[in-house]
Amino acid sequence: MRFQAIFPTVLAPIALIASGCGGDDSPAPPPVQGPTPNPSPTPTPTPTPTTSVRFEPVIGAIEAYQDNDFAVLVGDGSGTIFTYTKGVFQLDQQRAIASASKWLTATTIMRLVDQGLLSLADNPQTYLTYWTSDAMDDRSRVTLEQLLSFTSGFNARPGSLGCVNTGASALQNCVRSIYDDGLDAVPGDTYSYGPEHMQIAAAMAEVATGKAYGDIFVEQISIPLGLSNASRFVSPSLTNPLASGGAASTAEDYALFLTKLLADEIVADRATLLADRTNSVAIEFRPQGASEFGDWHYALGAFVECDNPSFDADCADDRIYSSPGSFGWTPWIDLENGYWGLIARRGERNTARVAVELEQQLQPLIVAALAN
Repeated sequence: MRFQAIFPTVLAPIALIASGCGGDDSPAPPPVQGPTPNPSPTPTPTPTPTTSVRFEPVIGAIEAYQDNDFAVLVGDGSGTIFTYTKGVFQLDQQRAIASASKWLTATTIMRLVDQGLLSLADNPQTYLTYWTSDAMDDRSRVTLEQLLSFTSGFNARPGSLGCVNTGASALQNCVRSIYDDGLDAVPGDTYSYGPEHMQIAAAMAEVATGKAYGDIFVEQISIPLGLSNASRFVSPSLTNPLASGGAASTAEDYALFLTKLLADEIVADRATLLADRTNSVAIEFRPQGASEFGDWHYALGAFVECDNPSFDADCADDRIYSSPGSFGWTPWIDLENGYWGLIARRGERNTARVAVELEQQLQPLIVAALAN
C-alpha cells in the first residue's frame, strides 16, 4: 500500500551553546556501520568576533527556534565562514542524513557521466540484461535523467514497504523486483518523490563500473573531496544501500561537499545537475515541505526552491537548491547570493518540516549578514 508521508513539527525547550522535504524513503536511523569514522580533514573554524556580530540576527533566529541538538553552518566557495551549535551536537559525529543522500547520489552519478561511463540518455536495458527493450513496453523508455529527477514513472511513495528498505536484500535483486512490479506512470509524464528511481540508477552504475554502489560513492565523492570515513552509504545494509536515503555523514563532511559544489569543483557541468526537470510535468507527489513553503520544483537529486505559490521567472532567477532529509538534515546552496547553508540535525524521523521552516527563516538573514 502506498501513502503520503506527514511531517509533524516537534518542538522542545533547549539549552544553548554558541561556537564562535521532506517526506523520506529512508529506513529508521541505522547504527554506525562500515569503517570507523576518522576526524574530518577540514575542521570547521570558530567564527571571529566580527563574523559573530554580522550574524547576530541569524543567531537570534536560531536561539528563538525551539529545537535542540543541531548545528547551523554557512559558507562560500572557499569554506565554512559561520558555525553555531545548540545542545551537544558534534560537528564530526556520524549521523544518518536520510534524503540529503539524494544530492550525493545525483552528484556521484554525474561524475560517472563526466567520465563517459554513463549517459543521462541511457536506458536501464543497456546495463540490466533482464530489462525490456520492447518499444511497446514503457519501461524501455526510462532514462537515467528521469531516474535522477524522479520522473521515471516508478512512483512508490516514501515509506513504502518495498525491498529498498530491506537490509537482507542485494541492490541488484531489489531493482529486479522493482522492475517486475512495473511502472506506476508513463516515463517523463509525472514527478513523484520516492525511493525506486535512484535505486535503479545505482544498479545501472554498479554494472557500468563493476563495483558496489557504496564503493562507487567513496571513489567518486569521498576520496576526491577528502571526506572522512564517516561519510558512507550504510543503510539499510552495505549490500543494499538506499541510494536515495541511506547515507551517513558529518556536518564537517557535508559542509565540504557544499563548498566544492558551490565552487563548481565537483562535476563538469553543474548547470545540467541543477537544471529544473519538472517545469513541464505533472506533480504526482512531493513531500509537504516542498509544497507548503511554495511551489518547489526538482533538478537532479535536489529541489529548486520557490517561495511563490506558482513557480515563475523570479524563482528560476533565485537559484536556490536544497535536499532536506527526514531527520532534519537540510543542506542548500544559493547560487544567486553565493553561499551555502546546512542545518545539521539528528531529530526524530519525519520531522523534516522543522528544519525546512528554520531554513526559510534563516535564508534572508544570511543574505543580509553576508552583505554587511
